[in-house]
Amino acid sequence: MLGAVLVGLSACGIWIGVHAGLAQVLYHSAKHGPNSGDVDRVLSLCCQAYDLYPWNYYFAIYAAEAAYYRAGEPGGARWRDRMESARLWCDRGLKLNPWKSQLRRLESRFLWEESPAKAISYWSAYTDWNYWEPYNHQVLAEMYSKAGDFGHAHREIALISSFPEADIARQTVEKERRTWDAMLRGDASGWGE
Repeated sequence: MLGAVLVGLSACGIWIGVHAGLAQVLYHSAKHGPNSGDVDRVLSLCCQAYDLYPWNYYFAIYAAEAAYYRAGEPGGARWRDRMESARLWCDRGLKLNPWKSQLRRLESRFLWEESPAKAISYWSAYTDWNYWEPYNHQVLAEMYSKAGDFGHAHREIALISSFPEADIARQTVEKERRTWDAMLRGDASGWGE
């Protein structure tokens, strides 16, 4: 009886190992293969990998980022499909690992479209969880500045003042400040004019 159980467990382990290995080959092909620049091919390979082994959140990260960052111009022919794909893969990845920074950042970008306050709250919760990562404060400072909250943006920068991320955040915050100032003076274009 014990032998049969061991054989059964071994067979399951082999089955999972083979599926995980094949999925990894597909993922590698999507990321580094000759068609890695073709978003549709990347998404197809990641779908196949996910079908074989749905527990690797790196498939989801790569597919979501490929669809989102290479979606093309907003309103373009493929843009909406790519955004839907990015959303689907982001959701899949977050179900597997809700604390992975790439997925949290992408989710905050989606939330920004609904409400900047929701996006800031979502990223702030992540920053509280992973407080000692300067990049998280950089992103939060940039988000605050894009929402026009320069006080909170500068407080985030002060927390990381000895890190290179502070300089990057400072540049973004100053750029946003100039944009907001121009908008308030009526000099800004692109704000629905």
